[in-house]
Amino acid sequence: MDHQLVGPSGALLGNVDNLVLRQEAEELRIVGVLSGPGGFGPRQPGLLGRWIVAVWKRLSPREEPSPLMVPMSHVRSIGSAITLSDYAERALQDAAGLEQWLRRHVISAIPGATAGDDRLAGTTAGSSTGHDELPPPPADSHLLSALLGAEVVDDTGASLGTVIELRGLAYEQTGLEVGRIRVTGLVFGPRHLGGELGYTTLTDQGPWLLARLFGWWHQSDREATWTDVADVDWHDQRVTLRTRQNWQHPHNNTDPDV
Repeated sequence: MDHQLVGPSGALLGNVDNLVLRQEAEELRIVGVLSGPGGFGPRQPGLLGRWIVAVWKRLSPREEPSPLMVPMSHVRSIGSAITLSDYAERALQDAAGLEQWLRRHVISAIPGATAGDDRLAGTTAGSSTGHDELPPPPADSHLLSALLGAEVVDDTGASLGTVIELRGLAYEQTGLEVGRIRVTGLVFGPRHLGGELGYTTLTDQGPWLLARLFGWWHQSDREATWTDVADVDWHDQRVTLRTRQNWQHPHNNTDPDV
């Protein structure tokens, strides 16, 4: 998360503030991207997160506010930035007015929340009422923020740490779009900081000294495939793995996905 969203024209459209997950058959899939307070708020702890969501809902012009989801069919490429389709670019520009106000008067007061270049600096030429044709997340979906930090236990109930990161594979890519992403595995361990900074699964992340420090800090991390997952309790935020196996450190994964 937190990658910038850009349009084909190069316009800065926001950040990836959350991802929409959906259980389909026996698989967990990433079906959409959320940008804005409706996705950012649930990532924040306790009262702060509830307050951001409450302010956003109160100020929204919609009768039943719901985050606007960019379906993965409108994601053109994934790299240091996420490139969207022309349609998604127009839709997010239309919805930018309310987010601008919230970022200036609410989110900017949170330390570190607007670190780096603010993609919403200046004014928007779009409407503040949002875009009716971008869908809300499906009713049976979940947010990635509900899975990150969830407790991981084995089949006896013994704690193995918490979810740090997911791996996924784009299986519908046509050349024009990324399409939905199948979750293929999860990284878990006792510490989170290195994962938030990108040091958990990447072996070439710099600077060298930080990479060494975080490598030591996260030496207890392990990676399980999604087929090792026996159950996900979304309400209690708990992931149960099947019979304990010789799970490897994520740096030893010879077939990483995304």
